[in-house]
Amino acid sequence: MIVKDSEKTSDISKGLVLLMATVCGFTVANVYLNQTLLVSMSASFHVSAASIGIIATLAQIGYALGNLLIVPLGDIFERKKLILFLLFAICIVLALNALSINKTWMLVTSLALGIVTVVPQIIVPLAANIASGHNRGKVLGNVAIGLICGILGARLVSGFIDVHFGWRMVYWTSAVATLFMILLVYVYFPKSKGANAPSYKHLIMSLGPLFIKERALQQACVSQGMMFASFSAFWTTLVFLLDTDPYFYGSDMVGVIGLVGIAGAFATPIIGRLIDTKGAKFASLLCMSISLLAFIGLIRGGYWLPGLILGALLITIGTQANQVACQFTIFQLGEEKRSRLNGLYMVSTFLGGSLGSYVGLLAWSKWEWHGVCAIAILMIAISFCSLIPISIPKKTIGNFMNKKGSNT
Repeated sequence: MIVKDSEKTSDISKGLVLLMATVCGFTVANVYLNQTLLVSMSASFHVSAASIGIIATLAQIGYALGNLLIVPLGDIFERKKLILFLLFAICIVLALNALSINKTWMLVTSLALGIVTVVPQIIVPLAANIASGHNRGKVLGNVAIGLICGILGARLVSGFIDVHFGWRMVYWTSAVATLFMILLVYVYFPKSKGANAPSYKHLIMSLGPLFIKERALQQACVSQGMMFASFSAFWTTLVFLLDTDPYFYGSDMVGVIGLVGIAGAFATPIIGRLIDTKGAKFASLLCMSISLLAFIGLIRGGYWLPGLILGALLITIGTQANQVACQFTIFQLGEEKRSRLNGLYMVSTFLGGSLGSYVGLLAWSKWEWHGVCAIAILMIAISFCSLIPISIPKKTIGNFMNKKGSNT
């Protein structure tokens, strides 16, 4: 059955928004736990730090796959049951991560963890459906606070636990926290209403034509994909920067800087209100400019702790607020396909993130911090270019649709 949430005449309650943000934060954190643990894992598995870095890339690739294959199910199944099922799966995979005995095991379980940790991208369309139209940007901004706190808080908590109890305890702790989230979701989350729906095969087959048809979706995918690539390049390589001259800090320091970056989360409701008044395109341009200026400053300021902290804050604000602006744009394309739209959008976002992690590590290995900043600036420049109108002839779309019809 397809989920079709009825439009609400009253705004979503603040308590439910807070709970949605909390669940989003705790679940999305699982994709980022490994980024501060890479040095410890490399020592545990007796491999190089550069070699173990593929774990961060695979977790984000898994998240992209989950968005492609699982998130569209929000347009078919009752969302609360789907969320509970995924949370149980997350608990199991976290335990397998904690029990890893070698690099190969960790690679497989990291990929699997990324696939099942797509709960936030099922919650976000649900929040968009429940929120009233005039207040949707603000609601999405508030839910995004949880996402940002989860992404950056993961580094703080995992770094602290790693230093004092070892990296395996990080995954056991997250598994226990997920069990608590299951209880909260079961008790407080609303149920969705069902209606008739196409099959799962039809749903997945509709993703390609949907992407080709919706120009705004294409632009949002490029915009946030490249912004998130620069964000991931920064955070993936930060642990290596802090391990070298002039810092020589441990992995827990990455978490401390992440804690400062969390302050940027509270800019997203402001961006949400700006979207509601000035429009999403204006907000995106502002967000891209903030991130671009941050990386330009970090070319030299990255070797000065206050400059590094300020850069982390601005990068967080720019990247996560741009995500809200892009999601607001695509959610205007239709309530009945919001899960598919969000799935496609997040696939591109986290493919960008995995690209950023991988290219960031390559840039670090060849040119260290200056190389990381240069590649991030290039990615943001591509994001700016996404706002240039892209024209796909209607004839091309028609030919594609006719071909799909003849194949079926």
